[in-house]
Amino acid sequence: MALVSPTIKRGECSFAITGQVSHAATAAGTLGYFQNPEDCAIIIKSCVVHVLTNSTSAANLTIGHATTVVGTHDTTQLFAAAAMAAAAGTALTGFANGDAADSLPIVPADSYIAAFGSADTSGLTAIAYIDYVRADA
Repeated sequence: MALVSPTIKRGECSFAITGQVSHAATAAGTLGYFQNPEDCAIIIKSCVVHVLTNSTSAANLTIGHATTVVGTHDTTQLFAAAAMAAAAGTALTGFANGDAADSLPIVPADSYIAAFGSADTSGLTAIAYIDYVRADA
């Protein structure tokens, strides 16, 4: 076997989640969103949400991806959890890919990742941590 040179890159990011009254399917209705940080597709290995303060209502939290921010509304490929009114001080994992049981979400280059609440999430503060690998060919 020949000696190979490995490709070494970081594969993690995090973003703040801030609750609000609105849960409209708009960029303004998100609890936080960002564009894929890489110049290629990424394969999501895990998504963990560390909840710092409770939501004033028992809203569900979803994190998904799509080619537009609006398209991510109520998608749950990366995260789905309920009862944000009683989640402070917990770290939750909530993969809800919707694909075959052993598959992982793949976020195409230039796509968006966004968090939404199912209802009023006022008071909610959290940090979402995403661990991924680059899917460059």
